[in-house]
Amino acid sequence: MTTITTKRHKLKFYLSIVFSFLFFCGFGTFMIWIFISGLNRGEFVEAKYYFMPVFGLLFYIMAFYTIVKYFRNVPIISIDKDLIKFGSAEIYNLTDIQNVVLTGKKPFKFIFKYPMEGTEILLKNGTTKYFFDDMYSNAWELKLFLEQVVIKKKDFAYIENYRIDPSELRYEQISYFKGNQFTSLRGFSCWGIIVFFIYLMISRDKIPPVGALILIGSIGTVLFVFNSWLMNFFGLSEEYFIIKNHNFIWKENIYRLTDIKEVIFETRVKMPNCLRIVTKDYRNKLYPAATLRDKTWLELKRVLEKEGIKVRNECIYHC
Repeated sequence: MTTITTKRHKLKFYLSIVFSFLFFCGFGTFMIWIFISGLNRGEFVEAKYYFMPVFGLLFYIMAFYTIVKYFRNVPIISIDKDLIKFGSAEIYNLTDIQNVVLTGKKPFKFIFKYPMEGTEILLKNGTTKYFFDDMYSNAWELKLFLEQVVIKKKDFAYIENYRIDPSELRYEQISYFKGNQFTSLRGFSCWGIIVFFIYLMISRDKIPPVGALILIGSIGTVLFVFNSWLMNFFGLSEEYFIIKNHNFIWKENIYRLTDIKEVIFETRVKMPNCLRIVTKDYRNKLYPAATLRDKTWLELKRVLEKEGIKVRNECIYHC
């Protein structure tokens, strides 16, 4: 009997918790330290300054609230041909499931409801359960099981996705959808700061100390890698969809059009517009594309839909 058990994502789940916990604890500690230091020097005489340790305590509460909320939002889920279990306490028969929506943005409840790509399960007792793609490393397996066993009433079977050899593109006529990185905000940030650092070094009469060179080189490398990661672009042929990168020229991801279930245009806080590909086995991956203009996105949408691929546009609304 096949049993699917979810695994929390090591980076997107656990690292998010660690970062948030340290962030809130750091702010709380800073505010309390500032208050105690000022109090010892006799600087805080007005009553309003005594709210600082209160806010510091609230930051500590938020740190632990984050841990509790994340674990509640992302329980370990297991499913077989008879039962689905959320955590250790909630167990339902598969026959208790009334409806399943496998894709779309679902509310991740934290301080506010944050929309994340996920799945919605409506039970016959009126309860709605969600699970979120990015929070699990194998959410796709659970989605595939729900589609095959719960929705289609079939036996569970994995879908074969054969690796594509880049040599298969040799005779393909590829149309690219890209922008100019040197006229985009991310491209300017990437190269402008690097050029500025180089100018600072060569404009001095003396060579900067080794420590300064290492610091500048490290900062420049981090900025280059981060901004380059945000600058993907796309190619389309009769059979394939290709993702390439302006600066990481060796990077190439290839999908057969027949393997793609859905393409999503979405954005996130402080991030450029992104393209998410969902394959027919419900694996999905996000590709930021900072150099594409809105009209290029809309043209890509038009061409993909012409090829029979569903496109969910969540962020591009004008030319």
